[in-house]
Amino acid sequence: MKILCRYVLAGMGALGIMNVYFCRINLSTAMVAMVGVEKHSKPEVNSTIGHSQCPGPVQVDGEIKLFPEGEFVWTKQQQGLVTGSYYWGYATCQIPAAWLASKLGFRKVFGISMLLASLLTILFPVAARAHVYLAVVARILLGVFHAVAFPAMTGCWGAWAPPMEKTQLQGIFWSGASFGTLVIFTLAGYITEHLGWEAVFYVTGACSLVWVFFWFYLAYDTPAKHPRIEKEEREYIERSIGEKNIDRTNLITPWRAIFTSIPVWSIVLGHTAGNWGNYTLNQQLPTYLSNVLRYSLSFNGLLASLCYLLQWAVCVGASWGTDQIRSRGIMSTIHIRKLNTFIGLWGSGACVVLAAYAGCHAELAVFLFALAAGLNLLTVPGCKSGMVDIAPAYSGIVFAVANTMGNIPGFVAPTVVGFLLTDYSDSYQWYGVFWISATIHMVGSLLYLLKGSDQLQEWAEPKEYKDTESSAQTNVAISEKEK
Repeated sequence: MKILCRYVLAGMGALGIMNVYFCRINLSTAMVAMVGVEKHSKPEVNSTIGHSQCPGPVQVDGEIKLFPEGEFVWTKQQQGLVTGSYYWGYATCQIPAAWLASKLGFRKVFGISMLLASLLTILFPVAARAHVYLAVVARILLGVFHAVAFPAMTGCWGAWAPPMEKTQLQGIFWSGASFGTLVIFTLAGYITEHLGWEAVFYVTGACSLVWVFFWFYLAYDTPAKHPRIEKEEREYIERSIGEKNIDRTNLITPWRAIFTSIPVWSIVLGHTAGNWGNYTLNQQLPTYLSNVLRYSLSFNGLLASLCYLLQWAVCVGASWGTDQIRSRGIMSTIHIRKLNTFIGLWGSGACVVLAAYAGCHAELAVFLFALAAGLNLLTVPGCKSGMVDIAPAYSGIVFAVANTMGNIPGFVAPTVVGFLLTDYSDSYQWYGVFWISATIHMVGSLLYLLKGSDQLQEWAEPKEYKDTESSAQTNVAISEKEK
């Protein structure tokens, strides 16, 4: 059985994204141990509806025995600030990171940025103990270093992905996000309870360091630069893409056309809507399970991981299935992408609202949260793969534009949660959090459902600096002759 280098690249991309999520989400679980869980003496009762707080697992003399007090005395607003600050650097640096990867090559930029992010993750406990605002700065810088990850991996498929494999290759590397979330939610609780919250950052940082070594050995910018690729695979990729001689580090980026393109903005809004829901679950699910449903950290992590096991399966399976449907002509590319987007955003929005109304029926709530997380990833073979359709040569740049907007929810959502909730253990107060998420899902999908496209845009035809310079020199020569 031949090992195809394009699938090795997709696998390494998935592991890279997995480590991005290790270092991004580790704080969500660690935060519960860092600041502790709110205590209340008895469940409050609403005479018309019922309990607004769920009973805990163990009660003695009417008081619920919870986790010990945390090491840090941070207010809810400070917790939201630390949690969301990662996305300030991550969102604002998407476009510069994508541009840098397009000029220097995704291999070098992604690898070096992950090396720096690994070291910063290991040092985070020192920053947190020094001052809350130093913790904020550390998370902002971590977001800056991680900003290159998705644009780099999205942009690489312009040189590596045959047309009828681009969705599944995208799906493989995207699945690293779900798998990373699954693993970190499964293990972080156990690590925190038995080794301390600091160990979560040491372990995740070390995993990223190991990945960097293998990345530089296995990943290359183009098939032509790969020293171990078989000739048959290289020629197949270059022939199917039809862009063998294009120097991708020398392309002119059509910025104005990108920012004024309706198909681009349809992708941007769908991407942003999906991210709001996904980030709300990533950041708040451990808090909800601990404070509302009263699960221990370790069991909390096991339950949360079920959501992302389903999400990983949906991402890989639906991406493969989408390319099968496209290649067999069962549905057109744009129709299957729109169907995926509709189910991914409307379906997941409905599930997360129903999970909130499940109240203290913990098993039903966890099932609905898992279903919401899984359906959300249908946006990957949906609108989130749209840039590879409309602008393959500039897919990294277009993705960066989408991901800039798409990561605003990363710091807005936890801020909204901080202002909406005065008591994290009150299930009624969480209704607003999940209704906002569902509404954004539905509204954000509309432009893609109405105006989304799978056609190569005119402005996306690759144009190189050297061609422009050559034409200019030719025009000058002609002018000189005419004189």
